[in-house]
Amino acid sequence: MYRQLLTVIVLLPGSLSATEPILPLPPAPAPTPSARLGERLFHDPRLSGSGRIRCADCHRLEAGGDDDSPLPAIRSGPYPHNTLTVFNAVFNYRLHWYGDLATLKQQAETALQRDMRVDWNRSLARLKADDGYRRDFAALYGDIDAEAVIDALVAFERTLVTPDAPFDRFLRGDESALTPAQKRGYRLFKRYGCSACHQGVNVGGNLLQKLGIFGRYPSADPGRIAVTGREEYRDVFRVPSLRNVALTAPYFHDGGVQTLEKAVTLMAELQLGTRPPPRDVKAIVAFLKSLTGRYLRPKPP
Repeated sequence: MYRQLLTVIVLLPGSLSATEPILPLPPAPAPTPSARLGERLFHDPRLSGSGRIRCADCHRLEAGGDDDSPLPAIRSGPYPHNTLTVFNAVFNYRLHWYGDLATLKQQAETALQRDMRVDWNRSLARLKADDGYRRDFAALYGDIDAEAVIDALVAFERTLVTPDAPFDRFLRGDESALTPAQKRGYRLFKRYGCSACHQGVNVGGNLLQKLGIFGRYPSADPGRIAVTGREEYRDVFRVPSLRNVALTAPYFHDGGVQTLEKAVTLMAELQLGTRPPPRDVKAIVAFLKSLTGRYLRPKPP
């Protein structure tokens, strides 16, 4: 039930990908005119209800695509969650910690309504007062309305891909892309069983799993049961992607863990029922740091 796993097989000549649990990220797609428009909206506070909050305030593209805080400044619902990175979200099986959203469109709609508290009448009026927006929306969508705004934001989010991490280059056959410590860390990552939940192109993000198989994580958050009402989903969360994980501290749904070393140790204990020695933890952390890719903001035409 919990392992709702999407299996992808990619055969890349001269690479390790066909036999490894992790797949390299594809190149970032070229931005479309809609994506260019969405990028402007992503950084525009006029879209929010208050006229002061931007998507980019919680998803900092110059950093890890998150806000570096345990919990967001704008908290919603009875169980506020650590901000997940927007980078590579296009590859996730479901979205949010509860996995309650299936598409980037649903995520954008929810974030605008719940977090940015958009008042569409007021926000659209602000956008329509801008000559540039009127011109570009007219060319692409005919008019400025909520559906067009969300479509443009989603088009931009699809470009937020961070390829060319050292580990991606290693998977494609470049043995020199990883240090000996990182290669050892990857072997341990597989040997301990971390790759059972963290695999695929996004090194996670593609299944739901119970947090705390061999012990309970100290949190009052009940997990996915909060949205399903079904007892079997208590303490179940969407497994997060480990892409760029070295940049997205603090960790876990409540932002309760500050370091990768602590996160690795805790997951080994709670999920795998083992306590790896510090030397192994250090090597696994070295491997995780090799998952940091590059976001190259496309230059305007």
